[in-house]
Amino acid sequence: MPGVLKGIRYEDPLVIYRGEKVLEIARRLSKGVVKADLDLAIDTYYSMYLPLPILTPYHNIPQNKVKNYLLINELIKSNDFRDIKRYTLVNSFVSTLLSASFLQHLHEELTFSKGVEGNEPLNPEDTDDNTLKKAVNNALKHVKEEGEALRNIEKMLSDGIEAGKGTVLDLEESAEDVLRMARSADVKRLLEVISWVPKIVERFKRRTTKSSKGELQGYELGSDVERLVPTELIYPKIYLNMKISEGKLLLYDKLLPESQGPLYVLVDKSGSMEGDKIKWAKATAIALFMRSRKERRDYYIRFFDGSPHQLVRISKRLRGNEVLSFIDYLARVKSGGGTDITKALVTACDDIKFGSSKGISDIILITDGEDRISEHLVRRKLKVVGVRLVTVMIMGENKDLRNLSNKYLRVIKLSQKEIIKVTEA
Repeated sequence: MPGVLKGIRYEDPLVIYRGEKVLEIARRLSKGVVKADLDLAIDTYYSMYLPLPILTPYHNIPQNKVKNYLLINELIKSNDFRDIKRYTLVNSFVSTLLSASFLQHLHEELTFSKGVEGNEPLNPEDTDDNTLKKAVNNALKHVKEEGEALRNIEKMLSDGIEAGKGTVLDLEESAEDVLRMARSADVKRLLEVISWVPKIVERFKRRTTKSSKGELQGYELGSDVERLVPTELIYPKIYLNMKISEGKLLLYDKLLPESQGPLYVLVDKSGSMEGDKIKWAKATAIALFMRSRKERRDYYIRFFDGSPHQLVRISKRLRGNEVLSFIDYLARVKSGGGTDITKALVTACDDIKFGSSKGISDIILITDGEDRISEHLVRRKLKVVGVRLVTVMIMGENKDLRNLSNKYLRVIKLSQKEIIKVTEA
């Protein structure tokens, strides 16, 4: 028997694929150092993934798998492992990443305990039982911390995605980057901000218009002959003409999604935004990102102080590497510097102008600044590009922005309720 779990068909191609994927990620994560055997990788993955992994009776375990048995047994009975199961249970993406992470941490713990070079193969057979148990539990402590971060990253990817509209599985190709993010102190601090983000995706539906070529939603009465239900043609001509004149034809109710431009978030990161203001602004940016997913819109975000900073764009197709760039960007940004709102708005208009999206775009400006705005220049730019401006003023007032904005929101209390107001605007 290759592995130590009961009920696993180790010769099954899918099972082999799962184990090889775990090993591949572990090797990439450790730059080729981790060299665990395939059976151990399979056992680790299914211990994470299955609701109740069961070990094969000890007397049926071949001598060369005894240490693997001890390792997986210690894994399953650990309290930390029970906490980790909240993230991995029947979740192949997180199970794969955390299995790879566990093997890497286990390798580091074993090599440290032996005082050998880090490029030695991972071989539990060469380790005494007590050392192996200690290494397993130490590795799990690291994995537990990463599990919470991975769950929040996955939440950002999946919220607002309807069935068939996207997946997170392509992130397995960037798995080492995802895990490094999960281990980053900056990213962990950012992901704490997600607790500020309310559940907002159910509040939004993609805007639609009635069309003869749209998706069938049901039936209605009217006079639009392009959407006529064919059975109406059975009636005599005089009766049919009467139904047309009275608007009582039975019609297909068809809807076509409206084309919308990007949802562009412009966030002030000047020195006055330090503390809860910048955290709230980041939480609002995440909530708006989730709305863009629901509405299938491109999403742009740019921070600014005295000058605009890097632009991050996430396409409506939701590519995994774009989302990773978004998370990394949010995590790295610290408040500081002056404020130039005019330059930031002009830059945002140029970004939208030279983009490829069609339809009305929205710029959501989040600031606490009292900077003087060049009203004439900004108004002309907004009109030329066809952009609606929504200003979110944090604990302040700006008359210029009030005059320029299609909607002007004042935030007095940094709360989830205020985030909902902004996303609904």
